[in-house]
Amino acid sequence: MSENDQIAKPNNKDREVNPYDFTICPNCGATEVGKFCPSCGQSNKDFNKPVKEIIGDLAGSVNFDIRIVNTIKPFFLKPGFLSQEYFAGRRQRYVPPMRLYLFFSIIFFFLAQYAGIKRMNREDFIQTNSDTTLELFSLNLNNVGIDSINLNDSLDKEKIREEVKNDSTSSEGTKKAILGGMNIFENKELFLAAFIKKLSYVLFLLMPVFALILALILWRSRLLYVKHLIFSINFHSFLFGLSSLVIALSIILPDKVSVYFSYLLWGIPVYLMVGISRFYNRKMIGAFFKALGAIMLYWFIIAIVFVIIFYFTAKEFA
Repeated sequence: MSENDQIAKPNNKDREVNPYDFTICPNCGATEVGKFCPSCGQSNKDFNKPVKEIIGDLAGSVNFDIRIVNTIKPFFLKPGFLSQEYFAGRRQRYVPPMRLYLFFSIIFFFLAQYAGIKRMNREDFIQTNSDTTLELFSLNLNNVGIDSINLNDSLDKEKIREEVKNDSTSSEGTKKAILGGMNIFENKELFLAAFIKKLSYVLFLLMPVFALILALILWRSRLLYVKHLIFSINFHSFLFGLSSLVIALSIILPDKVSVYFSYLLWGIPVYLMVGISRFYNRKMIGAFFKALGAIMLYWFIIAIVFVIIFYFTAKEFA
C-alpha cells in the first residue's frame, strides 16, 4: 500500500468524516475508518490542515455536554445512585467515576495547599508556632543573651542553632530533631507542598483499601470487588468535592463566618451511610453501623499514613 493511498482523503460529502480526515487508518492500514478506526481505535483526525479546522476541533472537544448536568445533581444529592447506574449499564449519560475523582481531587489539593500557605503566613500563626517551637527547645537562651526570639530573624536563628549545637544536656537525636524543626519552619511552604504531593499519591492508593474495607464489612452482600471499588471512587470524589467547598468558603469568607461551614463535613459520614443503604440495599439502621465501622477503621489507617508521610517529609528537611 503506497503512502498516497494511506492518507487518501474522502470526496463523498455524505461520509461521517470531513475533507481533512483519513479514509484509511495511517496507524494500522484498516479501511472504512469513519470517525475512529474499527481495528486499532485511533481517531482519524489529521492535524495537517488549516488552523481554523484545528481550532474548531479543539472547541468541539470541550466536554460541556449533558453528562455534566446529569452527573452533578445525583452525585451530591443521591449517594450510591451513580454506582447503581454504572453497574446497570447506564454509563454513557454520566461522567466516568475516575474522571470525576481526578477533577475533584485536583481542586481539593490545590485549595488545601493555597489555604495552608495563606494560614501559615498569618502573623498570629507565625507567633504562636514560634512560641511553641521555643518551648520545645527547652534551652537556656539567657546564656547567649537572648530574651525574646523571632524565628523569622536570621540572627536569632543562628544564635539558636549555636545554642542547640553547644548544649551538652541534649542528645544528638534531640538536637537533630530541633534543627530539623527549624528547617521546616523556615521552609514551611515547601514542606507543605511536599507533604500534600505525597498525600495525594497515597490517598489515591488508599481507595482500593477502602473498597477492601467495604468488602469485608459488607461480605454478606457477596458482590464482586469491582463494585466496592467503584463505590469507593465515587465516595472519595464526594469527600474531595465537599472538602473543596468548605476550604473555598474558608478562603472567601471571614473566619467568624466560615467556621460554621466546617459543619458541612458531617455530610461525609451521612453520605456514606445513605450510599451504603441505597447501593447495598441495606436498612438505614444497618447502614449506619456499617458506615460507622468503615469510617473508624479507615480513619485509623489514614492517621497512621499521615504520621508516616509527615515523618518522611520532615526527614527530607532535616
